[in-house]
Amino acid sequence: MAQVSVVDYGIGNTGSIVNMLRKLHVGAELVATPAALAAAQRLILPGIGAFDACMAALQGSGLRDGLLEFAAQGGRPLLGICVGMQMLTLGSEEGDLPGLGLIQGHTRRFAEHPGLRIPHMGWDRVRWVAPDHPLAHNLAADSRFYFVHSYRVICESAANSLATCTYGEEFAAVIGSGKVAGVQFHPEKSHRFGLALLSNFAGT
Repeated sequence: MAQVSVVDYGIGNTGSIVNMLRKLHVGAELVATPAALAAAQRLILPGIGAFDACMAALQGSGLRDGLLEFAAQGGRPLLGICVGMQMLTLGSEEGDLPGLGLIQGHTRRFAEHPGLRIPHMGWDRVRWVAPDHPLAHNLAADSRFYFVHSYRVICESAANSLATCTYGEEFAAVIGSGKVAGVQFHPEKSHRFGLALLSNFAGT
């Protein structure tokens, strides 16, 4: 049975993510120590709230270096969710702390657009730029996911933008580099579409 570990550093919808994985009959566990993180087969990095608070909590948990080593080995998948995706980048203009730098990109606040409120919140369609990516397997072209965010990622290379969404402007909804990927939306709140994406991540 597939096994997915969720980084437990005190921030994120960890319980909801684990419950969704268990609906898929995927073995799921929270990891809160460097040893448990190092032993993970597949790893999810959640995140909600402010960028600096998440980065500080990750550092304070003692898991930041282990997470970087996990990614550096390159053989095991890592998925960031919401602010967890933004943490994969070089940094965010929301705060001052550096990101993990696993994907060359920058997190920027949405520009103001007439008639559109910030944050971008609710269900929205995602267009896969890289439909052959493992995360996109068997996902319909009109797949919809649940978003809640005021900041979006701008990749330095278009090759790292795997899927896009439009809210006043086109932005990266899914980013990736090698075995590292991130989704701006919340799959754990996205019903059957979220289940399908998590199933793809788990390799079931």
